Amino acid sequence: MQTLIDTKQAIALAFADTGYFDPSGLSTAEIAAAEARYVLPVTGRPLYERMLDGGYSALREEYAAPAAAYAVRLLVQPMRDIHAGEGGTTGPYSGNYRPAGTQQLAEARRALRTKARALLGRLSDHLAAHADDYPEYDPRSDAMRRISTEGGLVLPR
Repeated sequence: MQTLIDTKQAIALAFADTGYFDPSGLSTAEIAAAEARYVLPVTGRPLYERMLDGGYSALREEYAAPAAAYAVRLLVQPMRDIHAGEGGTTGPYSGNYRPAGTQQLAEARRALRTKARALLGRLSDHLAAHADDYPEYDPRSDAMRRISTEGGLVLPR
């Protein structure tokens, strides 16, 4: 499965503030799902596939990779906040730390959504401003150019 970023890049770009994060705790499937859910609707399939093939390395490294990394964290963080095992789904417990409360988790997720959305907007703005440099890019396919989710409402642009 081919993705714009690998597990080490995702961890370096979006999980650095969590301390050590074992790369085996993040799968290529999770990265692919995050890219499909968040990055692909901005770039469109032709441009996304061109980046997968190695094209536009500067665009990929400076704009798409950070957006993809935060999309990965946004997607996987809720599952990292709980433990699913034979005994069902449980919250974290440690003798040294108290698990985050519902409000803290909601605020953390909101902050992650804000970062991911800002990085996706940065990617979209760059593509729109330099559309002539990326012939595969179609602004009509860019979800950030077609809709707005400001204030929790989905509105056409």
